[in-house]
Amino acid sequence: MFKMTWPEVEEYLEKNDVILFPTGSTEQHGKHIAEDNDAFTAFEIARRVAEKTGVLVAPPMPFGNSVHHMKFPGSITLRFATLVNVYKEVCKSLLHHGFKKIVIMNGHGGNTNAIAQALRELREETGKIVYSLMVFAGERGFGSESVKILKQEGGGHACEMETSVALYLGQRVLLDRAEKWKTPKAWTEFDKKYLRKVATAKDFHELTEIGSLGDPTIATKEKGKPMVEAVIDEISVFIEDLKAKKD
Repeated sequence: MFKMTWPEVEEYLEKNDVILFPTGSTEQHGKHIAEDNDAFTAFEIARRVAEKTGVLVAPPMPFGNSVHHMKFPGSITLRFATLVNVYKEVCKSLLHHGFKKIVIMNGHGGNTNAIAQALRELREETGKIVYSLMVFAGERGFGSESVKILKQEGGGHACEMETSVALYLGQRVLLDRAEKWKTPKAWTEFDKKYLRKVATAKDFHELTEIGSLGDPTIATKEKGKPMVEAVIDEISVFIEDLKAKKD
């Protein structure tokens, strides 16, 4: 959409009311992936889905809630309330112009709660339903079968999965600098005993000294291909169903 003129957008709206809104973050991704990776991935997946389904893509939102990454240089964060308001104001602008079916294409897990809050407030304030989905393949999301290719134990950030996807999408990846996650030296026996059993607010540097989790050293472009293609195919089915859905 952001490469079109307003008459072209107006013409599109005469035939279609779906738009994809990619959102990510600007934050560290270990020693090997560029800091724009979440926003980059969200936009690239959205762009490919748009090509398959004939819908428009809104400008990507490059900043997210990344307060837990701020010990690593280059990370930029928005406060939770600020982020909620940004999502709401972008969606309200799109609704104003006649985009009745908005899909937030999220590339950053740290945005999930802010998106959920924005969706709830939009429903209360406008009566409109806005959708959200994660652009990375996951066991409970789109592309669930494709993640069975992964070999790492654990993961979740700049790991085998995210690095493989980045390689396939053409992101800047310095694979020779990738490192496998190791237990931080500062962890106590208490930390190890209750890991994954008790939740608390932790900053990312407390979980990893290198900025990444899992094992990105075994990532490959070839592993990224089936995960990306599965996500694009499955999200495209959802978009086609959404296009056909009556209000």
